[in-house]
Amino acid sequence: MGVLFEPEEQHFSPALMRSTVVILTCVVLLAVLEVWVWVTLSSPFARVSVTGSMIVTAVSFFIAGNTFRLRDIRRRVGNRARAGRIAPIDALSTLPPRETIARRFMLGAIGAVVGVGTLVLTMIFAGDETEGAREAMVASVLGIVCAMLCFVGGTFARPID
Repeated sequence: MGVLFEPEEQHFSPALMRSTVVILTCVVLLAVLEVWVWVTLSSPFARVSVTGSMIVTAVSFFIAGNTFRLRDIRRRVGNRARAGRIAPIDALSTLPPRETIARRFMLGAIGAVVGVGTLVLTMIFAGDETEGAREAMVASVLGIVCAMLCFVGGTFARPID
């Protein structure tokens, strides 16, 4: 399978090169976007609200995507245990409980909703600004796009504990 292949026994190893590259890509993308916001937006209200919302939204989407990956790994290990390829006690000892996964996803989902809501409200209220309204709207949309890319990155990266 090449570069995208990941052996089953490495699911909870320290972050390998691929996961590190994905995480660094998300961080660099967010940092470039934040610098662009601070350079282009003149309104202090828009700068602060867009910057904070982008960070919260991107991190929350990454956590939600990473939790989907963790849930998928849990299901695969459970299937291997049911098939008799590994002992059930070994499967339970290597994975976090369902409640932890559910709480973690809830945390990511709530942060994502709050972040996207704040970005949308910033777009709405930026229309009242005399100058920089268009830039604030573009920054909000780019923040949502960056968050979606961080979600995809979270599903691609190894689950982070």
